[in-house]
Amino acid sequence: MRILHIDTERGFRGGELQVLLLMEGLKKRGHKNFLVAPQNSSLAKKAETITEAVFTIKPQRILDIINIFKICKFISFSKADIVHLHTAHSHLIGSIAGRIKNKPIVVTKRVDFPVRNRFKYNNLADKIVAISEAVKRVLIKGGVKEDKIVVVHSGIDTGKFDRAKNADYLYREFNIPDKRLMIGTIAHLTDHKGHTYLLDAIPQVLKEFPHSFFLFVGDGELKDFLKTKSRILGIRDRVFLAGFREDIPEILSILDLFVLPSHLEGLCTSLMDAMYMGVPIVATTAGGIPEVVENGKTGLLVPSKNPPALAEAIIKLLKDENKREAFAIEGRKRVLQEFTASQMVEKVEKIYLTLI
Repeated sequence: MRILHIDTERGFRGGELQVLLLMEGLKKRGHKNFLVAPQNSSLAKKAETITEAVFTIKPQRILDIINIFKICKFISFSKADIVHLHTAHSHLIGSIAGRIKNKPIVVTKRVDFPVRNRFKYNNLADKIVAISEAVKRVLIKGGVKEDKIVVVHSGIDTGKFDRAKNADYLYREFNIPDKRLMIGTIAHLTDHKGHTYLLDAIPQVLKEFPHSFFLFVGDGELKDFLKTKSRILGIRDRVFLAGFREDIPEILSILDLFVLPSHLEGLCTSLMDAMYMGVPIVATTAGGIPEVVENGKTGLLVPSKNPPALAEAIIKLLKDENKREAFAIEGRKRVLQEFTASQMVEKVEKIYLTLI
């Protein structure tokens, strides 16, 4: 098959990593990938070696007529059998182009935000990939036809974590005393990820574990706000805003606990990364998180937007090393059973085959 993927994000977050893993897996299965992405985007650069061609556009408006006609040309040039749309903006411009060229259209929805325009799902898509049952429920609640929706959980490349290097350099980089308790989170610094609630929980944790440290990995619009808030709370010397990092396996290897305080969440592959690396989890019940983390078996789940409950769960796990070890073992097993990239690729491939 020949698949034209369209992703209009300039940055590189979890969704773009999933697109990259999908294209890598499809190539290994003998399919040909073509990519439409913004000029100088991280995905376009990373995808050069696994695509037949990368086409660049300049997304400007919600309904961009110029780019619709460009995508029509890309469809013709690539001789695409399938058009797969990976972002909200690409859904509109890509699906119109796909309809003009009479090509099957697959759309992936990765977030559990409410549906604003059911027309584009019901009329401008042949199949919708929801990355969790939670996202599927949001789609149905928004009026999207259930028979169009297929749930395909995101997956991770376990191989890169098996190649993790010695991470002692991180203690030196952040000037952290060796072997202290490390609690971390990896997520874009944006409101729905709930970082502010984790900050509110930290003073309570420090009362019980005064020598613990907190590592926030990720970048985003809330960076300055979180810096300011950590100073106001008097915890600035215990909270490190590390920004965007490539050395995720090494970072996970030094964590005693991974915390995800989201109040909206499609699924979150960072949870899977942590679980595969044997890091026990404290997270919320938001969105698709309970589909990854089994409460009481691979981690502890608490209500979202509830700092006292979050702090209590963190303290409870930090006090119970045996439970942390048990969660670590079961978490790794769960990822291997349900959330590998190869499983994700196989399921998406089956969707393509049903359409052509």
